[in-house]
Order: sequence, then structure tokens, then C-alpha cells
Amino acid sequence: MTAREAAALPSEERPAWYRPPKGAGNGSPPAEAFSDGNVEQLGPGHRSPRVYSRIAAALVGGLIEQRPDLATYPESLASWSDSEARAALLRAYLDEHGMLDDTGEARETLLRQLDRFERRAADARQRLGLDPRSEAELALLRARAMREGQLAPTVDLSQLAEMGRAALDSSDPVRAALDRVRAEAANTALAAESIPNDEDTERPTI
Repeated sequence: MTAREAAALPSEERPAWYRPPKGAGNGSPPAEAFSDGNVEQLGPGHRSPRVYSRIAAALVGGLIEQRPDLATYPESLASWSDSEARAALLRAYLDEHGMLDDTGEARETLLRQLDRFERRAADARQRLGLDPRSEAELALLRARAMREGQLAPTVDLSQLAEMGRAALDSSDPVRAALDRVRAEAANTALAAESIPNDEDTERPTI
């Protein structure tokens, strides 16, 4: 008898060797459903475009403000900012949670991803002619500017530079950007809860 044939039998007639598959409705509870704004599973944020794209956009805006000649290299700019932002998020996560997981094992996956993004960012910096100091300054200024929530779809370069200079005394731009995303998600969820249901709304009497 095959497993498929055993599965078709009533539970009391199935052979002792048969084990039904796990999953929702087959012995395991369904996975918890997360709303669109939920960030509980966000982790480092390096795989979430809504997190790393904001940091990348801030880096590009700041770089073009200081080096307008690089605007003619959009592919290299995109490669650099994407890799730089994702590497920064991974570094921030590992700094906060450590190189080892709860079982004492190294976080091999995150470490490999960090190494890959750092290599990509280094290659892109070389193509753009960026030295390490200029890159570090841009990462600090532009990521912090984005944290303040003033990065518009059309980047105001002068405003971005001014905000970056005003934020020089801040400590951790990447983690602050991630905190802002979490706060926005919480506000969205709170706003959704405040919307009354049709059943809760009293109908006017005629």
C-alpha cells in the first residue's frame, strides 16, 4: 500500500507506519497571519525594499549633490547605493544581536550576505571613484536625513545637505531609519484600528 492509498483511508483504518503530513488542517496550527504593515519579521531589513531603498535613495541624493557629474552613471549609482544600504543594515543588526545566535552558532547566512554586499559596494565605489572617507561621510549624512522623514520622491538636494549637516551629532543613522519604519508601521496599524466597522455603525432611523 502506498502513502497516497493510506491517506485515502479513514484514520482508524490507516496502517501504523503511516504519518499524515503536517500543516494547517493536518495536525499543525496555521501560521500567524501578519498584516501589511507588520514589521515583526523584518529582521535586519536588508531584504525589505521599503527599508533599504530609503537609505539607498538618501545616499544617491547626497552623492549627486556633492558630485553632480556622477548623475550620468545611474547603473553604478544604483548598484553602489543598494549594496551600501543593505550592508549597513546587516552590520547594524549584527552589532546589536551579535555574531552568534541563541544556540551559540555563528550567524553564517547573515555573515555571508554581509560579505557579499560589502564586496559589491566596494566594487561600485571603485567604479564611481569614491574614496573611503567620502563614502563614510555620505552614509552618515544621508541615512540620518532620511531618518528625519524629509526625503521626498523628488529629492531636494540643498535641503538634504542642510539636514545632513545638522544631524552630524547623531549616533546611528541606519538603526534610526529602521526604527522610523517600525514607527510608521505602528501608526498605520493604529489608524486601521480606529476605522469603525459597518456593523458598529448605527443606521439612521427613518
